[in-house]
Amino acid sequence: MSKLSDLQGNDDDDLFDRPDDDTPAPGSVADALAGACLGAALPADLRRRIRRGATVAIIVQAPGADWCGPLARAVRKDPQKIVCVSRDGSARRDHDPAHGNDGVAADLAGGRSVIGVSQDPPQFLPSTLVAVADAHVHVRAPGAKILRSLLRKYASGRVPDALPDVSTLGFHEIVACFRPGAAARDVVANLVRIADAGKTATVAGADDAPPIDCLPADLRRLAQDIASGVADYRAGRIRWRDVRTPGVLLAGPPGAGKTTFAAALAKALDVPLIVDSCGRMFARSGDAGHLGTIARAMQDVCDAARAAATKGASILCLDEFEAACPDRASMDRRGRDFWTPIVTLVLTLLEDHAGVIVVAASNFADAVDAAAVRPGRLTRIDVAPPGADTLARILRWRLGDALSGVSDADLVATIRLAGPSATPAHAAHWARDVLHAARDARRDAGLDDLLRVVAPPDHRSPADRRVAAVHEAGHCVAYRDAGLTIASTSIVARGDSGGETRAAGRPSMFPTRADLDAGVVILLAGRSAEEIVLGAASTGAVIDLAMATRALADGLGAHGLGDTLLHRSDPAATLTFDHGLRAAVEADLARLHARALDLIRRRRADVERIADALLTRRFLTGDDVAVLLAPPPVRSGGPKSGAKDAKPGPKVRGPKVRGPKIRGRNS
Repeated sequence: MSKLSDLQGNDDDDLFDRPDDDTPAPGSVADALAGACLGAALPADLRRRIRRGATVAIIVQAPGADWCGPLARAVRKDPQKIVCVSRDGSARRDHDPAHGNDGVAADLAGGRSVIGVSQDPPQFLPSTLVAVADAHVHVRAPGAKILRSLLRKYASGRVPDALPDVSTLGFHEIVACFRPGAAARDVVANLVRIADAGKTATVAGADDAPPIDCLPADLRRLAQDIASGVADYRAGRIRWRDVRTPGVLLAGPPGAGKTTFAAALAKALDVPLIVDSCGRMFARSGDAGHLGTIARAMQDVCDAARAAATKGASILCLDEFEAACPDRASMDRRGRDFWTPIVTLVLTLLEDHAGVIVVAASNFADAVDAAAVRPGRLTRIDVAPPGADTLARILRWRLGDALSGVSDADLVATIRLAGPSATPAHAAHWARDVLHAARDARRDAGLDDLLRVVAPPDHRSPADRRVAAVHEAGHCVAYRDAGLTIASTSIVARGDSGGETRAAGRPSMFPTRADLDAGVVILLAGRSAEEIVLGAASTGAVIDLAMATRALADGLGAHGLGDTLLHRSDPAATLTFDHGLRAAVEADLARLHARALDLIRRRRADVERIADALLTRRFLTGDDVAVLLAPPPVRSGGPKSGAKDAKPGPKVRGPKVRGPKIRGRNS
């Protein structure tokens, strides 16, 4: 009667042992490979229980789907004593957790051991077996010791000292490298060749990723946390569930570096990277409207990530994640009925991804189902466009030796001309254009090449540039008068905007009427500066006027910050026919406009000083503005009046202010 111990012979003392002598093991290379890897995974106490004939339930997790059959054969199941359930997901109906539970219960109750083999046990094995398993065994791809022993038994000649890492290879790929009569060095050469080819295909894109030191500070810290956890997991110090942030949802605008983060992390960890778009997965499914094909496409890409995690981890980057896990709360009943099975599958896959770091990316993260973003599934990380310092590091990496003679300070100053919304995607575009311009001119790249692509020449007339500079200077003075800290101001024309001024920090969650008035004064200060300094207002304040009108309409009409507590659901839309609200908003606009004019009259010298600096430099940091607004040194006679204006306010984000609207000009 054959027993579980018959993996590599009938000697119980060698139960599941890896080959360790020079005597060829019986059977094929495939049998020996499966038996050795299974034997290496079984702990000693479990071996003893099996030898004594105990009835046990064991889960054997295979490295990949192609390992399931060989591992099941290695068990040498005796129907009277041992039942093996092997499922790799190839039979959709039969390989389901709800199928076969009665048989598992009957076998265990009848004294027969049940061994389940699968690359994804919770997804494919009977749920009863998973729930009652006495042991969960993870089989790993062969390491150097097993590989060396197989080479001694199934290849000729001396075994090379250095053996390749075959963790990225499938079971059949490893076996196919052992040809009859082949020398050990030839087998090793085949393994190296296939491993290199597989790595190139699996980790596509990671070689073009920047080092994690080039990432923004928040993403750099996240990458370091994940890397530390993966290192502990690989060393066996922690379980996968104890890895910090094994799944993240990166939310941010296009080009902010979400997929770049996944590639940089894969490169740093030296693990496979599987990148896919949810839209492409649906397209590959053939009949994109059929639930089964969509689910199969999602399952396939997750299986590929698990199979690739043979180095202890892999990274699965799912772009356009909102397409695979849309928010069901925003759907009608028909939409929920269609999407619930897909969303449920995605949520299940997110919970069971041992060894797989999931990096989901979305430009519309608020459209992702709320059930996906919680502990145990995905942690949401908001990715803002990085600062100029980070972009400079990325640009240095992409340019290589080009611009090596340019100082870091000059590089950062040039990048700042792109404004605060520049992203890593912009940096990649700049690098390509700079190198292309240098090649076309058959010369080395210079800072002027970068300047031309970051901030193209301003073709506006001197008068228009002066309007833009005075306008933004007015906003700066109003920000500081309100006690807010300026992040940056610029007159670089982008589209129909002639400039932009931003405040640092975050807005108050509970603004008061005083906060509302201060914000409207800031919005009106650009137009007011034009009136005081230039003698007339231009049409460039149209966006400021629209924002000020809406802010007052919301404050008075919806939030009860005026003379009435009546709430209007869309006060801005009711201005057309609500004469009382319109009159109140107009009165406040006039009052706050007068306040802005008075501020600019008192601070005209500051406005002109900032405007002159903007005309010269086009972009100023918050620190630059602070220096320009600083009071003169205090003389022995005591502080001069107005010194209080230099005190920086709390770091609270004020309204985003756009500069004069440019129409009909080449900007």
